[in-house]
Amino acid sequence: MNIQRFMPRPIRKLLSLSSHQLKYELRSNLWFICVIYALIGIGIAGIAYWIDISSQYGESAPAFFSAGYSQTSTIVSSLIAGSITLNAFTLNSILVVLTNFSGQFTPRMLVTFVADKRTQHVLGMFNLVFVFILMAFFLIDANVETYVAFPTLTIIFMFLGLATFIYFLNHAVNWMQVPNLTLNMKNESQERILATLVQDLEPYRTKEPNTSVDELPETDKMYIAADGAGFVQIIDYRRMVSYAEDHNLVVKLEKRIGDFVLEGIPVVSYWKKDNTPVDENALRRFIFLGSKKTEVQDIEFGINKLKEIAIKSIGNDDPNTASNAIYQLTDLLLSISKITRFTPYLTDTNNDLRVIIEDESFDYYLYAALAHISIYAKSDPIITNDVLEALALLTESVAGENHDMCWNFAAMIARGYISPFVFEHNEKRFYASLRSISETTDKREEYRSLEEELRARLTPDNE
Repeated sequence: MNIQRFMPRPIRKLLSLSSHQLKYELRSNLWFICVIYALIGIGIAGIAYWIDISSQYGESAPAFFSAGYSQTSTIVSSLIAGSITLNAFTLNSILVVLTNFSGQFTPRMLVTFVADKRTQHVLGMFNLVFVFILMAFFLIDANVETYVAFPTLTIIFMFLGLATFIYFLNHAVNWMQVPNLTLNMKNESQERILATLVQDLEPYRTKEPNTSVDELPETDKMYIAADGAGFVQIIDYRRMVSYAEDHNLVVKLEKRIGDFVLEGIPVVSYWKKDNTPVDENALRRFIFLGSKKTEVQDIEFGINKLKEIAIKSIGNDDPNTASNAIYQLTDLLLSISKITRFTPYLTDTNNDLRVIIEDESFDYYLYAALAHISIYAKSDPIITNDVLEALALLTESVAGENHDMCWNFAAMIARGYISPFVFEHNEKRFYASLRSISETTDKREEYRSLEEELRARLTPDNE
């Protein structure tokens, strides 16, 4: 009997996640770390209660560390108000600043800041201090004359809260500097997306399964429709491959991670190899729909965050920020090309084809990252040159099988640029980047033809 069938969908979603996916879900929510720190605060308050009230060690403690009931009550009641004020001031100030930054760059910046482990530990520490002092306020007893743990720990925690406040301000200021902002977003995408894919998807990928797709006739294909609307957030590849192996199926995913589906739209199809009964609801449960896109398995989602920063920076006449985002995007694309094997076939331990995912390739992510930026920069020689220089660096680093894609994309960007060059320096950078890409990809003849075409159109003397 499968108990998970009777569990709420959010619980089933968490239970199906790998360790990397579960870590992402927990880190994306402040409540988890705050609950942990609150429990620590309650535990410390319990220890202090045992020291001061159950064992009454305060009577034998040095006078410097001990305090009477009235003094302890005054300390605790005063500092609990200070703790609340400190927390409220900090969070209010940071939220105002982050809201402004979100409007300027990307609304996903707030989520990224909240998911930062330093941010979460700082907020957790604030929670610990407040919970401990609040517990102390209710636990101190007028019948006990001398206290040592409660007053001492209350003062120590308040100083710790003040130090945390200063650290938090410094952390927030550093985090919101544009180079750090784009670097943090890129690192987050590399950590969460690529690490998740390596563990959950890549072990099953192969380019040459035992079964050919040509052996699967379309007439025998059975479709399973979505039972609700939403974005495809997570696909449980491990259990899907296992289920297909147990029931001798070949399953095809009709939608990719991040796609939006409506109720009744096919999301999964399958081929039966024998008469083993198939529970279509089981296959449907391996796909989790939600109200928003997430970064757990969606490579494109991580790319879009940096792309949004670059595009908004172009609109705000901030070329330095746009350039920084472009180079971080290039680094992310390089990581994707190194880790991901671009094949749609997932197999079991016997290399038998079990799951077919939506076909993808390196050029798909290359276009997703830089095509939109190049459209916004088609009249801006500075940003266009940054895109071409970043592409030249990427071309030198990726495997040879991706060189044709890089050259074709570079030629497309160059042809899309429409503004004649006013400054010779910009023109030299433009053609130098194209020349570098052509030499790396062995497209020298194509480059000479492209250069003649572009000079005829972009040189001011020819206007």
